[in-house]
Amino acid sequence: MMRRPMVLVMAACAGAACFSEHEPDLTDGGLTCERAELPAGPDSAIVVIRGFAYTPAHLTVAPGTRIVWVNCEPEGTAGHTTTAEDGSWDSQTLVRGDVFSTEAPGPGVHEYFCRPHPFIRGQIVVADGALAQGEARLARR
Repeated sequence: MMRRPMVLVMAACAGAACFSEHEPDLTDGGLTCERAELPAGPDSAIVVIRGFAYTPAHLTVAPGTRIVWVNCEPEGTAGHTTTAEDGSWDSQTLVRGDVFSTEAPGPGVHEYFCRPHPFIRGQIVVADGALAQGEARLARR
């Protein structure tokens, strides 16, 4: 009879171990997106789409940084894109939980917007040096 409770305890512990890794924090306010996937490695930055805005709207990164957009709008909200003004990237329409990523384009200021909602705008500054790396680290928090 002790065997059944022990099996349940072991199953509960195994289940807890599966969920013990923390889901990454994807926004400034502690919001996490259930289906978001972060790329491996330290050279990435996250932009969250929520409240019909990109957060952060202005991002400075080093060349080669992987930039990841995650749609964290409530279920049923119209989809969004991330589309570079210069055509260097253009995502599919992202609905809640969808992810799009691209490597930072060449050095300079890169403006982008949402095709269905052109008032949603963002800016990525690709700059060499420690400043860009420090700001990219802050964006990952």
